[in-house]
Amino acid sequence: MNFTRRTLAGLGAGAVMMPWVARAQGRPVEITIGHVLAERSFYHIAASRLAELVGQRTNGRVQMRVSPAAQLGTEPRLIQSARTGVIDGCFVGIVSMEGTVPEYKVLSLPHLFDNYEQANRVLRSPLGDRVLARVEQHGLVAGGFGAIFERNIGTRSRPVATPADLQGLKLRVLQTAAFVQAYQAAGVQPTPMPLGEVFIALQNGVVDGADFSADIVVADRFIEVIRHYTFSRFHQTPTMLIFSQARWNSWPAEVQRAIREAMPEAMAAGIRFHDEFTADSIRQMRERNITLVDPPIGPWREVTRRSYDAILNDSGTGGRALFQEIEAARRSA
Repeated sequence: MNFTRRTLAGLGAGAVMMPWVARAQGRPVEITIGHVLAERSFYHIAASRLAELVGQRTNGRVQMRVSPAAQLGTEPRLIQSARTGVIDGCFVGIVSMEGTVPEYKVLSLPHLFDNYEQANRVLRSPLGDRVLARVEQHGLVAGGFGAIFERNIGTRSRPVATPADLQGLKLRVLQTAAFVQAYQAAGVQPTPMPLGEVFIALQNGVVDGADFSADIVVADRFIEVIRHYTFSRFHQTPTMLIFSQARWNSWPAEVQRAIREAMPEAMAAGIRFHDEFTADSIRQMRERNITLVDPPIGPWREVTRRSYDAILNDSGTGGRALFQEIEAARRSA
């Protein structure tokens, strides 16, 4: 069951928790939400607010715990654990879902969206709800899209102002085939690497730079090792909350309803934090005299579009149709 906009619309104002709370005398329902980022992140803020709201709505009957910083494993491991019912739920980047839902590779197409604002308009729509619903065929329940991370390029060695500056650049990228293909098309030497290894790799010159969002530059201290940051807008990467379908189905309907009703406020709190933290991170980079480059995206898109066929060929039976839907929505957004 997906509890995106369509489901929430069907929940009436009379769907209240107190009658059930008054009847419930059993043991507390314990739910754990895992994620891989620091406590100063969208994941943690949204998950913590969700835990607070669900606790309030159930008068403490539901006890939700948040495990940050990969305490429960990497994102691929979190997803597999949710699918098999080992954990209750997790926040993950949608690129980590590509091995489970091949159509999600479409969202790793470089410069799929013009900017962060356009990506938000398209994905927080009925189309976005349909995209989320694809996880339901894989033992999961979709909570909803969270913050969207605009992935740019931070470098230690030299500034990147044009696509030509990417030639031969050894760049850390996310560990997905689609990201590797996207950067290869631009002339980069992509180096897939877990986030936890990137700081030392930059510090020691193993890589020239990395793709990451502005907030991560500050949250994970990359501000100490990069000298240049380019708003290349290669990817607008969505995040999502997913639950184990097996665990979800084991909870009383009232617990499910409490989570659904709390979700919009929790997500909004996290997204607000993300937007404010991103703006503050850019300010901090400027104060550190990190070179900020904001080039026109047109020339970059011309180069990165070369990767589209290869990525779409790997995006499952529905990938190209989803791409056409997103393209139509993008043009009208």
